This record gives sequence, C-alpha cells and structure tokens, in this order.
Amino acid sequence: MSKEKNEKPDAGLSSETRPAMSRRDFLTVGAATLVAPMIVSSCVLGGPEHQAPSDKLRIAAVGLGMGQSYLNGCKSEQVVALCDLDHNLRANAFEKYPNARRYHDYRVMFDREAQNIDAVIVATPDHTHTLILMAAIELGKHIYCAKPITHNIGEARRVKQALLENEHLATQSSVQSSGSNKSRSTTELLNSGVIGPIHELHIWCDHPAYPCSLVRPAKSQRPPRGMDWDQWIGPAPYRPYHSFYHPLFWRPWWDFGSGTVGDMACHTLHVYFKELQLGMPSVVYGNGTIRHNGWFKPLPTPECQSQANMITWKYPSRGDLPPMNVHWYDGGLKPHRPMELDNSLNLPSAGLMFVGESGKIISGYSGGNPFKEYGRTHEGGLLLPEDKFQDFEEPQATLPRTEDHYGNWIQACKTGSDTDCPIVLGCEMTEMALLGALALRTNQLLEWDAETMQVTNRGDDVNILVDPPYRTGWEI
Repeated sequence: MSKEKNEKPDAGLSSETRPAMSRRDFLTVGAATLVAPMIVSSCVLGGPEHQAPSDKLRIAAVGLGMGQSYLNGCKSEQVVALCDLDHNLRANAFEKYPNARRYHDYRVMFDREAQNIDAVIVATPDHTHTLILMAAIELGKHIYCAKPITHNIGEARRVKQALLENEHLATQSSVQSSGSNKSRSTTELLNSGVIGPIHELHIWCDHPAYPCSLVRPAKSQRPPRGMDWDQWIGPAPYRPYHSFYHPLFWRPWWDFGSGTVGDMACHTLHVYFKELQLGMPSVVYGNGTIRHNGWFKPLPTPECQSQANMITWKYPSRGDLPPMNVHWYDGGLKPHRPMELDNSLNLPSAGLMFVGESGKIISGYSGGNPFKEYGRTHEGGLLLPEDKFQDFEEPQATLPRTEDHYGNWIQACKTGSDTDCPIVLGCEMTEMALLGALALRTNQLLEWDAETMQVTNRGDDVNILVDPPYRTGWEI
C-alpha cells in the first residue's frame, strides 16, 4: 500500500525524540537498571503524588470522535500525536492538545512518530480498526481499542493471534464497566451457583442510537473540505461520500459498522463470557424489522441493519455446562416479562436475565442490580422467585475491582500488570457479536464451525463475509 510520504506534521510542533521502551524490555532488564538514567524521582519534583515527565506514557490517537473521550481518561499522560481525516470537524480536539503533532494519515504518523510514542489509541470506524491495530502491534506499541475490536471474524482471529505472539504489550478494549463493582458483583453471583446451571440468557439493549433501516443515498455529496474520502473508505467497498455515513451514522451500515450487536455486545459480554464459555456457538440465527414505504410496500435494506433486531446463539454442552441458548433483543424489544417479577417492578430499559435450573437473575446490562432503589439489596442482581432467595447471603467479593478503567490500562503499560478487558478477550467477544451481525445481514440460520471458521450449511456468498477481501491497495 502506498504511503503519503509528503504529509508533514503541522508546523511549530516539533519535539525531541527518544527511543520507545517496550514492556518486555522493562520487565527483562529490570527497574533498577532502567530507572536511574531515565526517570527523575517524583519526590525530587514535588512529592509522591507528582509524576515526573519521563514517567508519563507517550500516546498517539487515531480517530478523534470517541477518541476524545478515551484521551480524557488518559489526561495524566502525554499526548504526542493526533490523527484524524477530518481536521475541521476535530478542531476542538487539536486545540485541547496544542503540543501534539497533527496528521491525516495514520501510516505517516507511525512512520514519523514510531520512536516518540509508547501507546496508541484506536478509535476509528470499525472497518479500519484492524489496519491500525496490526501496524501498532508490529511497532510494539501498547494499545487501547474501541469495540468491536474488528469488523469481521477473520480479522478478529488475526488480531488475537498477533497479540498472543506479543504478550508483552498492554492492551485494553473500550469496555469501561469491565472492572466495575456492578459487573464483578453479577459475575460473583453467577459463580455462586445460586440458580444452578444456566440454560438460557436474555440480553436486551436500548440501542440503536442512530437511524437504521436505510437505503443507500441515490445522490452523492462533496466530502468535507480537506478530507480524503478514499482513505476513510479504506479497505471497504468504495461508495461516494454522503453525510449518511460520516461523521455520525456509519454504524448501521454493514460495510463500515457492525450494527447494534457489534456496537454494544462487548459492554455486556464481559460480565459472563468466560464463566458461561460462550466462544463457540454451533448455530446462530436472527431477524430484523421490515421497513415499509407505503401500504404493503416493503422496502428491503440489505446494506443497513434494521431498526429492531433479535438474535439467538445456540450452544452445545461445554464441559460441565449444559446446552444453552443466548437471546439478543435491541431497538426497544425485550424478552417476555418473567411471571415471578413483582407487578410493581418493570424490566429495565436494558438488562440481562439468566435462567437457571433453580431460579432466575435479572441484572443491569453491564451487571449490578437495577432494582436496588426498590429495596432489592443484592449487588449482583434480583433473584427470582424472591421468596425462595430471601435469606440468600451476598457472595463475598473475590474478584478485583477497578475504579479507573483508563488508569488500569496506563498502569499495565508502565508495570506489566493485567488489564480488566485485554484485546484478546475483546477479540473473542467481538467474534460472538459478529456472528450475530452476520446472521442479521444474511437473514439465514448459520451452522458454525468455529475451528474451521466456516458456515457449514451455506455457500461462498455467506462464507466470504466471514473474512472478506480488502479493497485493492489496502491489503495487509
């Protein structure tokens, strides 16, 4: 792929450079050897709460929409370089970090800044994540990445494998609730076995938060001034610019986003993904609402997700775990109200219902008890039937809690500690979500062979979407 060698960082923002140090180098050589020449004691510069300049993580960010929120979480560190294709739209971000060098093309930024950065934030639309991730991994940089981690299943497998081969890199998925007390409490409640083996899970999400059931615009528009639209399209099939896609509404379009299930599933799956062993469903199917443009005039929208959707993943027995079905609802849809739920209580706008052999648990979408304000006191969720579990004691807190999601990643970059939601886990959760998106996109029941990464009951027209080719010139 050709690189824009003529691009230059904005004038007046040059700084000294020093070689980046990987976490493996830090851990192998040892702190005693490395600290003396590089780090000035924080006590010398102002006490234990003061962070010396050389202690700070040097960060580059690609994509300054959601990327601004991620950067805000890393405000204690040094933002060295910023990259976005639409500089006019992101002017406020550039103004907030006046000393950061500015780029349009992440490839040029990596060429120029490789020795100046320790870590990369990836916050572009889904379809370009993998290009940036693989480049950052090759450069040996720590990574914070927006979920879904990738745009298709083949990419998820490749990114996961690359990170398994580079375990010294500290990575975090943008699942801000992953170490929270609410999420950990629900996990602990499940682990207690109070409702017995789980055979059904219902997940309902109050998104999408954007228009869906759309058809491709018949007319094109002029891209924003100074924006390279071809680069925004990147590896996806080309289409002319339209504000239907950039800057806000790319998520429901299958060529760029992953629909609501891709956008939002990781925000709930982290609570129970490992515990319920959800990595290898055998069957996935789904359907969405139908748009009508008049009386009995259905309008197909094959390039865009529907406004409301339902998905089911079917799992065989997994070790000691029984067969299980996971059901997804979005766009205002919810599961049937459980008969055991008190008539004075309503299902939350987004949430979870675990159905076990001995009872049910209703929790918040990312864990916790949505009924605490109504006197239901268990941290992890509401146990049903209530009279059966009225004397049940809260499980002890055994899982680590994290109050600062971004600080959790920053600490891992500096010390080699674990993160709450590493990108390897993010890839696994993303794969499950993308299987659901694939079922919606194809509107077919899919029999899935996870080991061969094949839909075994469909032809090439479906399987090509598992790992689609990149547009010419964007191959990795």
